[in-house]
Amino acid sequence: MFYSKAIKSLIFSPFAILIGVAPVFAQEVLLGQPNLTTDPDEPITIAPSDGHSVGGFDAGIDSSSLEAPSIEAAGLAGAGTLGLDEGMWGATTGARAIALIDAAEPTQLYSVNRLVRRVLVAGATPPEDSDGLLAARARALIRFGAAEEAASLVGAAGRDPGIELRRARAEAALIVGRDETLCEKDVLGTTQPKGAEGDNFWPSLRAYCLARTGDPLAAVAINAMVELGSVETTDAPLLEALVDESLIDYVPIPHASILTPLRIAMLRSMGRANRPAIESAPLPMIAGLFALESTGADGALIAAERLEAVGAIETIILREMYVSFADGVDGPLGKRAKVVKNADESPDADAIGDALVSAARSGGTGGFSQLARVLAPAAARIPASKASALGAKGYALRDSMLLGGFVAEAGEWSKAQGTKTIAERADIAAVMAIADTNQLTGWQREFGDTLRLRTRNGDEHARRALASLAGFDIALRPSLPDEGFLKAAREERTAETVLWSAAEIRKESPLTARTLDTLIRALREIGLDKEARTIAIEAMITERWR
Repeated sequence: MFYSKAIKSLIFSPFAILIGVAPVFAQEVLLGQPNLTTDPDEPITIAPSDGHSVGGFDAGIDSSSLEAPSIEAAGLAGAGTLGLDEGMWGATTGARAIALIDAAEPTQLYSVNRLVRRVLVAGATPPEDSDGLLAARARALIRFGAAEEAASLVGAAGRDPGIELRRARAEAALIVGRDETLCEKDVLGTTQPKGAEGDNFWPSLRAYCLARTGDPLAAVAINAMVELGSVETTDAPLLEALVDESLIDYVPIPHASILTPLRIAMLRSMGRANRPAIESAPLPMIAGLFALESTGADGALIAAERLEAVGAIETIILREMYVSFADGVDGPLGKRAKVVKNADESPDADAIGDALVSAARSGGTGGFSQLARVLAPAAARIPASKASALGAKGYALRDSMLLGGFVAEAGEWSKAQGTKTIAERADIAAVMAIADTNQLTGWQREFGDTLRLRTRNGDEHARRALASLAGFDIALRPSLPDEGFLKAAREERTAETVLWSAAEIRKESPLTARTLDTLIRALREIGLDKEARTIAIEAMITERWR
């Protein structure tokens, strides 16, 4: 099967990738998909040996059990190793923390999603009265498409978790394919969890585990469960097909909109999937569809694009998949893959620029920003001498470098573009002043005047540029009220600041200048200056190409 030979080695065995990539990518890959441990109940800590950097971590990886004061404090990495703080919850109450986590959903900004996920996986002292915090974090990771992280996180609960955490652990295990361990250790031979009365998930899970055994007597038990109404009618034919393999080809695949972790597991056991399901399935289920043995190259790439767009997997994984599968897909998807493969082998300014401009026009899963992140390493290899006379393609290449974190290369490229108008120089000076503190000397008052003039004509791009500059004390800085997530930041409620600001950002499309300015100030208050720069750059660039 296609998936088992190619994708699995990329997604679920990150060390296979690390053999052939630079150390700077090591923690990025591991944070996106933590490696499986021998014991699924054993919590792990993933910690870089050096400091944290934007978009990833700088060097080697150490793994150890996290010594947490309580289950709720456990995580995949200590908060300090993730650029946060052991006391990141500050004075936030347990109820408030859980409410914020339960409301967390992916935003339109990749870098914000990455920051939220750092908070969700970080081990830190929990708020008081925070029973259920770990389960809430696991559920949120699943919503972000990071089921593998959720599965590893809930392993910190030990062998006697509460009902909510046990449900989160079961759902994560079903999505990522740990069904066998789940059935053997937590379902078959055990009693129904306390507090599970009236929840059909548990009898349905037991029916699935029975069906997996292949025992003909399982059909009798399953039929009884169906008659009692403890198994949903949609699940009944799937369970019957698991018991009698001759029925597999006759069982219709459930509509993507009603896929659940249990149905994902049943489809995996039957080896059934299709491309439309991957294109339209709920995001939390994508990781499971991704892992189906029957998933072909096109379906796998579609899943990878959806997961990378919300920060659930690392950009390097999507890039490697484009390169590996370029010859196996057609249409617009195949065109993107071939562009990445060709750029990886021999970057060409015109070809990359054309692809980026085309992505901006057509939109798609991740649009311009996603392809720009993927192509950034190739764009950064193009000599700055190629920058002149490229027009829009030249700006697309520069923005690709910035979104990929190649700030120095982007600066050299901007200098070589030979801009002529004051408006162009103001735009370039604004984004470069935010991206690179060494470029502050290039900022001039007339640039600010130019941007302000454009705002009077309704230019929202100019407003966002001025808001970002104000957030970093570069341009005029209006006073903002001490309220909302800015107040939380000033009171050192780090985790609450991140989650609250992400919730506010999700309400806006596009992001308004005031919210962007407030976000930058809030993140700087809690010591996340690098993250603030990354988010500001993405907000400024993405909307220009949307």
